[in-house]
This record gives sequence, C-alpha cells and structure tokens, in this order.
Amino acid sequence: MTISAAATTAEPGAGRSPIPLRERRYDWFFIVVFTVFIGSSFTGDIVNMVSRPDPDSDFFLARVVYHVYAGGTDPLLIANPRFLQVGASVSAVVFGTFYVLLVYAFIKGREWIRKPSFIYTGMVVQTTFIVVMVGFAGDAALFQAVCNTAYDYTFTNVPKALAYNLPYIIVPILLTARMWRPHPFTRP
Repeated sequence: MTISAAATTAEPGAGRSPIPLRERRYDWFFIVVFTVFIGSSFTGDIVNMVSRPDPDSDFFLARVVYHVYAGGTDPLLIANPRFLQVGASVSAVVFGTFYVLLVYAFIKGREWIRKPSFIYTGMVVQTTFIVVMVGFAGDAALFQAVCNTAYDYTFTNVPKALAYNLPYIIVPILLTARMWRPHPFTRP
C-alpha cells in the first residue's frame, strides 16, 4: 500500500474552521472556573505542599487558607498528612499548570487539549473523591487499629467543605462531556 505525500503531511483537523469564542458562549464558564482553579492551585495547594494551614504561621498564605477555609471546616487539611501533601503538590505543580493550558486552549480554541483533559478528569476526580470521603467517614477507626490512637478527620462544616470541594468533581466531569466530540472547537 502506498501513502501519498499529501496524506502524511496533512494535520489532524485540516479543512476544519475554528468556532469563534463568541459562538461558544458556554465555554466562558470553563474559562472563568479554570481561572479560579489556577488561583486555588497556586495559593491553597502550595500551602499544603510546603507547609500547612496555620493561624500563627509566618507564611501569609498559610494564615489565609486557615482563616478562609480550613479552620472550623477541614481538620484533614490542617493536619496535612503525607498523602495530602503529595496530592497538593500534584495539584499545585501539575494541575495548576494544566489549568493555565486549559484557559489558553478554551480561549484560542485549541483541540490538542482534548485528550489531556480526559487524563486530568480521572486524576482530579479520584483525588478529590478520596479527600471528600475521608472528610465524611474520617479514619479514626483505621488509626485506632493501626496506631492504637485515633484522629478524626471528618469535616466540621460539611456545607462549606462541599462548596469548596465538589467543583473539583463536577467541573472535570462537565469538561469531559464538553471534550467528548472529536473536534470540540472546530467545524467542517
């Protein structure tokens, strides 16, 4: 079988025209939300990557995260166990950078973001689900069995914790729905 030179040099989606952002009005939702997520990754997650929320910390962001969210809401975030530090590090470095790419891709209509968005959805939904489940179920029984001590990580303010955490489950699922078509930003 012979492949023509034209077939090997054509770019995927060649012959397609971009859909202007003004015609993709629902994409503004993603642009705004992912811009907020950029702020969350590069502020809140950096706190748990390098420190922990603490009202008496010398680190300004640690005090902000404590007073705005963690204090009186999320003892897991304040305790900052190693698994949460790892998750926060991934969120600060990988997801934070990816949010910048998502915002750019949505504004410019770049289809190369499609497949990475599926990987992102799986990663962030799983991580957030684990954090939310620990917040609901705690892990005092596990600590009691393994360490002969107990620390309860259950949320102390469930509505506030859900308001801060559920967007990291819902929005990625909506992103997957938005990216489901092979060409989300172009038309024939």
